[in-house]
Amino acid sequence: DSQVPPEVNSIYEIVINGLDLDSVKKAMREGIKAAAEVPGVVKISAGNYGGRFGPIKIFLHEILK
Repeated sequence: DSQVPPEVNSIYEIVINGLDLDSVKKAMREGIKAAAEVPGVVKISAGNYGGRFGPIKIFLHEILK
């Protein structure tokens, strides 16, 4: 059974690579701000995948301060 709410039509997964942590945080912040303005967006979240992509965790609430 799907855990996707019925009002959701699609789910995007966006991967951001950068030269340094500050650049990645800035890209995430600007991308989230832009996506939040799009009509119909239901939720914005982040995945960790158990740390398989590296040891660094970027918390959305921290970069949006």
